[in-house]
This record gives sequence, C-alpha cells and structure tokens, in this order.
Amino acid sequence: MIKLASVAFGVCAMQTALATSPKFRSWRSFVGALMPENHLNFVYTLDGDVDEIDVFQLAPTLLALGELIQQGNRTLFPNGREVAVNCKPFREGSFIVDLTLFPSTELQQLLDFIKPHSLEQLKTLLEVIGLIATGTAVSVVSAVKAIQYLGGKPKTIEEVKPGEYRLSIDDKSITVGGNVNTLLANPTITNNLYKIYVPLESQGKVTDVKTYLRGEEANAVTVERNELSSFKEYAAPPETPVETKETTTEQIHEGVFLNPKRGAFGNDPKDWSFWRGQEVLTATIKDQHFLEQIESGDIRLNDADLLTVRLLERQKVKGTLVQKPTYEVLEVTHYEKGHADST
Repeated sequence: MIKLASVAFGVCAMQTALATSPKFRSWRSFVGALMPENHLNFVYTLDGDVDEIDVFQLAPTLLALGELIQQGNRTLFPNGREVAVNCKPFREGSFIVDLTLFPSTELQQLLDFIKPHSLEQLKTLLEVIGLIATGTAVSVVSAVKAIQYLGGKPKTIEEVKPGEYRLSIDDKSITVGGNVNTLLANPTITNNLYKIYVPLESQGKVTDVKTYLRGEEANAVTVERNELSSFKEYAAPPETPVETKETTTEQIHEGVFLNPKRGAFGNDPKDWSFWRGQEVLTATIKDQHFLEQIESGDIRLNDADLLTVRLLERQKVKGTLVQKPTYEVLEVTHYEKGHADST
C-alpha cells in the first residue's frame, strides 16, 4: 500500500495531443484569454477509511473515468466540442476532475469566440451519465440512477414515445430519455461506468463513491458497495445462448376410438378436437377422403359418432423438458353414426 499524499498522480492526468500541440499553443493562449470560462470541476470521492490506498489499483479507475466522460461526450455530442480531462488529488481519497471544452479546429475556436458556448454541454453530459445531480425539483433519470433502480440489465426495452424508453426487469420499470438509453446501449460506456466504481470491491475499506460539482457536495450522487453488482451485470457481455437439444419421437396407434368434440369449417384439416374417453386431444386430419365426405355433407358429425382411426402421436423433448404432444389423424378406418338421443 502507498500513502496517497506521497504519490504523484501523473498517471491520472489526461490531456489530448491537440490541447498540448505547440502549433496551437500561442493561438489558444491569445484567444483563450479573451473567451469566457470553458471548464468545469467536479469531485470524485472514495468514502470510508481511506488513509491508505493502493494507487496501482486506483489508476485504471481514474483512466476509466476520463474515458467514460470523453466517450459519452462523443456519443451525445458528435458535432460538439471535445473534452479534455485532468485529475488531481484533492484530499485523502478525493480527486478534482477538471473538464475543459476545446474546439477541434482553429476555425471552430474563432467561431466560439464570436458566439461563445456556455458550459451546458458539460453539465448535460455529467447529468445524463449520472455523475452529478442538479439539486432542482426537475431531476434527470440518469444512466447511473436507472442502473441503481433496476438492479441489473433490463429484460425489455420499449419506446413509449419519441425520445422516451421504458426499461423493465421483472416487476420493475423505469422511463429514461433517448440520451440515457443511447449511453446504456453502448458497451464501452457501461464498462467504464462499472470500472469507476470498482474500488468498492478492490479497496476493502471503501464504503461508497460520491461524485458532485465542486462546492455542491449536498447534491452528491452516491453509489454504495451493495449496488456494485448491478453495474457489473450491465458491463458484462450478453450471455451466449446455449443451444437446447431437441428430440422428437413419432408413434402410430392403430384402431384408436374417438368421439368428435369440435370441427373446423369446410375441409380445413387443422384444429379438430376429439374425446378419447375423458381426455380431449386436438389433431390435424390428414385423411383427404374423409374431409371431402364432410364437405359434401355425406357425413355430418355429432358428438355421439364413433370414429376408428390411425393416429400419429408426435412427442418433443427440449433439453430435459417434455413438450405437449401433437396428433394427426392419418386415416379414418371406420365411421359409425351415433344415436341422436345419446346425450
């Protein structure tokens, strides 16, 4: 274990090559001095007994945090400005994450100077992911909140109206916006979302993780240790369906006695039902001559009539589960008219 205060966290400082390129340095310095504020700070905090922390285990978490924000920004704002991410220690177990919006071209930087952008892009990004909360009456159902509420991956996703989706699992459901649904459908984002909460598992003394805008700790988003499994399930790749073995057997029964229960219209061979003693079975009639006699009116069936048939029984087993058998009347070998007053 390494003392947090004695470690230089160079591994968590993440700047894009564009932001540090010499060719832009003087231009950015000149225009940047004239432009309004274009960066935002939020805090990532590990709560618990964190006097000592394993930096080698924490470094991938901070890298995942940067990747989560940058990938989320590209997903939600493909034509927007890029985000540079820097982390630095704030206090034991806490880090200030500085987010800076910057244009990808000199032309875009000049346009930003003429028509300045606010920080709404950054705030919206963090709110939709669920790293910050607004603290207002109207709260965003974020990706983090959806995972916390459902407790795992939804079994069904349905669009209830344009831009709104209902995620359901068992007896729970939650409605999210299109942006949140887009993030949750991205495996890179859900994997990094899980990684930023891994210290709840890898660091035994960490009880929860909090994230919030600097100076707004009262509105912190908290993820506790017992919620980690939900994020882990979301990050896991979908299970490969196991191919179920299916076995089918067929057996022909000779001289089976049946009483008609319900017939089909015309010479439709499907969905006839018969009494076989106290058992009711549904069968398809394959005897075309018998169907023609029924269609022509030569035979008018009632429930007292007796049919002697060759009956095919088809039985399926899926895996180890026996399925309901199906039947086909291959041939009506004998027909006997029943008494009208047999009932």
